[in-house]
Amino acid sequence: MGGWSTTAFLTPDGCVIGGGTYIPPDQMRQTLRDIQSFWEKSQGKPTPELEMPPPESITIGSLSPSIIEEVLGEIANNFDSIYGGFGSQPKFPTTDSHELALLKYHYSGNREFLRIATVTLNTVAKSGVYDKEMGGFFRYSTNRDWSIPHFEKMSEDNAKWLQLFLHVYQVTAEPAYLETAKGIIGYINTWLSDQENGCFYGSQDADEEYYSQGKSEREKLNPPYVDRNIYTNWNALMISSYLEASFVLGDMSVRDFALKSLDRLLELNHRQGDDTYHFYDGQSRLPSQLVDQAYTARTLCGAYEATGNRQFLIQAVELMEVATRKLFDSEHGGFFDTVVDLNAPGFLSKPAKPLDENSVAAHVLTWLYQLTGKEAYRKRAEDTLKRFVEIYPQFGFMAADYAMAVGCFPERTHNHTHRWFPREASNQRLAIRSTQNL
Repeated sequence: MGGWSTTAFLTPDGCVIGGGTYIPPDQMRQTLRDIQSFWEKSQGKPTPELEMPPPESITIGSLSPSIIEEVLGEIANNFDSIYGGFGSQPKFPTTDSHELALLKYHYSGNREFLRIATVTLNTVAKSGVYDKEMGGFFRYSTNRDWSIPHFEKMSEDNAKWLQLFLHVYQVTAEPAYLETAKGIIGYINTWLSDQENGCFYGSQDADEEYYSQGKSEREKLNPPYVDRNIYTNWNALMISSYLEASFVLGDMSVRDFALKSLDRLLELNHRQGDDTYHFYDGQSRLPSQLVDQAYTARTLCGAYEATGNRQFLIQAVELMEVATRKLFDSEHGGFFDTVVDLNAPGFLSKPAKPLDENSVAAHVLTWLYQLTGKEAYRKRAEDTLKRFVEIYPQFGFMAADYAMAVGCFPERTHNHTHRWFPREASNQRLAIRSTQNL
């Protein structure tokens, strides 16, 4: 509803009263007074403004290449041709939309879509949103030209930026993109990873005073706090990015650390049965989240292709079988974001099927179908993707992940199979890996 970060005010039973994105201190004081006044006047019984439609009320549509073209149209229409990115300000790292544009260029030769990626990357790499002293990207830009960042650094964002810079380098062979990718890896290795044991940390705090200094001056200050919790979905993203980087860079150490981190992530998640947990802070916490299961399974598929180790494929299959058993809606299609608990307070009791997480799950199922030939995975992917045909237009260019999942889906007509994106796009790689033998 508000973006990230979100400030939300809830009733005691979990219904939403109001909220927004980041609210500065002075404005927050007034907002708190307004919320208190509203709560008192309503006698604690506000009318919820959010209503989630029941699963059976959503029309199931048909898959077609027009879905991809419509999302690409939104990307082209919202692209900032001067500074890159989308819209005016603030500017967020909508890397999935750039990945879709890059895929369009790769398979059509339309250079306007290549320009969407290159203009953005050329701008952000030279702007304030990229830390030229320590490497790595800040969370987002508060203004249109990417010059004034919000100074927090997230592992999720840096994993996605890393993949995008690698992909644009593969397409263009421009060394500058590779140098920025190396800068991201250098930052992550130094600040957001457990080099001894494996795995990646969550984030490093925003500290405007610290980051406004040069490198030598920073060394005299206490660095911003690092959240050392191990978040499953973000680790899966970073492991995938490191595996791709190892092939592009020809660097065995990057590959080894990715696999070491994957082994540890799996070990942390399998201490308590077959479930997957959202984060680890000394204990495994918050089980059965679709985002963790889908992203980890996707990373396992990539690790299998990167190494040939069939155990990774077996674990990906097992993980998606658990997700299907616990979260898949066999009647209406699609995955719930977590196990539905009808006794939970407020909207936590309402089943939710997020577009982005379902897109990743459908992509994984398509990938498993291509790796195993099992028709059940293709059918489940289809059931998932069809559920969102009537919904994805609401998301505009933010539906890029959905469009990519549709593009990789193997549709069968008259005993023939075709895809709107060729086979190698199924794992969102844009070119054949480096020929260097790892």
